[in-house]
Amino acid sequence: QDLVGYSFLKKKILEKETEINDKFEPAGDEELENIKLLALYFSAYPCPPSRVFTHCLKEFYNKINLDEKFIEIVYVSCDASEEDFKNNYALMPWLALRFGDPHIKQLREKFRVTSIPYLMVLDPLNECNIISRRGRKEVQDQPDECFDLWLSRQQEQKYMDPVPDMPVSVTITDEAKEAMRVYKEWEEERQREKEKEREEEEKEKEKY
Repeated sequence: QDLVGYSFLKKKILEKETEINDKFEPAGDEELENIKLLALYFSAYPCPPSRVFTHCLKEFYNKINLDEKFIEIVYVSCDASEEDFKNNYALMPWLALRFGDPHIKQLREKFRVTSIPYLMVLDPLNECNIISRRGRKEVQDQPDECFDLWLSRQQEQKYMDPVPDMPVSVTITDEAKEAMRVYKEWEEERQREKEKEREEEEKEKEKY
C-alpha cells in the first residue's frame, strides 16, 4: 500500500518565519508530486532524542529544498496524545498524517518500526522500494552527502529487501522514558512560570 489517496496536514505559510509554527491545514497527495525522494519520519513528543533529531532533520530539509522541493518528509506520529502531536508538529516544516489516522499503525507495522526517532527513505514513485532504513544515522553522520547517496541508490535501483509484514510495537527505553518524564515536569513548570508572569503583568496594568 502506498501513499496515493492519503490525506495529510501541511504548514500554513506565515507572514514572518518563526521557529515554531502551529498553524496547519489539510493537504492531499498532490503534495508528493514532482519530488525526487520521500521520507517517513516516526517520532514522538517529548522524546528527547526525537527533539534533537527533529532540529537536525529540519536543517537538512530546508537546505536540500532551498531552491526547489526535492525531498518531502511525512511525520508519522507515535505521540501519546493529540496535544503532544501538535506540540511536536509545531517544530516541523513538512507534511504530517493526522493524529489518530489509521494509516499510522499500518505504516508502523509495514516498516517494522520498533524504536524512535526513525527515518525511512523511499522512492516516491513506488513506496515499496526502500532506499534507506538508516536515514536518521545518515542525516546525522553525512548531512552533506546522504541526499546524493540516496539518489544514487535510487538511480541504480539498489533497493533494500521488503520488510516482513508482521505486527510490531514501538518501544521506548526506560532511560528515554525517564528523560521524557523529567522533560515533561520541566515543561509544566515552565508553563506555570509563564502563567505567573502573565498574571503579574495584568496586575501591573490594572494599577494604571
